[in-house]
Amino acid sequence: MQLKQEKPAENSAAVINEITKLFETVNLPRLADEGLYMGIPHSILAGFHSALDKQCTENEEKRFSNRMRYAGIHRERVEETFKWDDNTYPLAEKGIIEKILTIDFIRQKKNLIIPGPPGTGKTMLSIIVACKALRENFSVRYKTSHDIITELQESRIGKGLSGYINKYKSCDLLIIDDLTYVTPDKKTAQAFFSIIDKRYNLKSTVITSNTSMKEWAETFPDKSMCSALLGRLQEEAIFLNMNGAKDMRLQREMDMLENITPLEQAVN
Repeated sequence: MQLKQEKPAENSAAVINEITKLFETVNLPRLADEGLYMGIPHSILAGFHSALDKQCTENEEKRFSNRMRYAGIHRERVEETFKWDDNTYPLAEKGIIEKILTIDFIRQKKNLIIPGPPGTGKTMLSIIVACKALRENFSVRYKTSHDIITELQESRIGKGLSGYINKYKSCDLLIIDDLTYVTPDKKTAQAFFSIIDKRYNLKSTVITSNTSMKEWAETFPDKSMCSALLGRLQEEAIFLNMNGAKDMRLQREMDMLENITPLEQAVN
């Protein structure tokens, strides 16, 4: 059966529609008027659309790279790089990773708590979530606990603490990696609590930790404040328990060693 042949006018109309969509996307409404392009030969329209589409894509990638750098992320991670199956995280709720990767918890202003030993993928997953959020125009900040505690201490000394707290209270997604790697003094712990308190039920926070939440209390000098902190983080939070998982980094190293040929071993 012979396929229906599109008329040149239909082709031009489709291209004009795509051109106006692109101009709407980059917020140039005056150039999104279809009437501007009527009567222009289809070949010229097609070339213009191709060049415009390429430029918009390049501009978006530059914008994304700048936003990623500002967020504190140096390399984009995508969902396809995170490999797991039903046996990878034996203590995790079934389907929880798929749920996390929808990033709906950010839209719902819920927190995400990821405890587990080193090398199990906590940081990689949190960065994948951050990059997906950036792609959807959420504001993101990524910090290790060491960096955020150090910067809070420096802000206190330089009397810029309120500005630092305000910066981190307002972003849509705040990721604090390896929470218990550093023990803050009492005043710095109070400042950290203030960030979490101001985000309470308003913004999403991701916490990764090598220890359980019960053990977090040993990290903070004020036990009552720690209890309040945990309460704010846990309320309606999503939990991904990575305990019981293998060390992925160690496994990759072992796999590489197993793939070395006898000749390579002899040379080495």
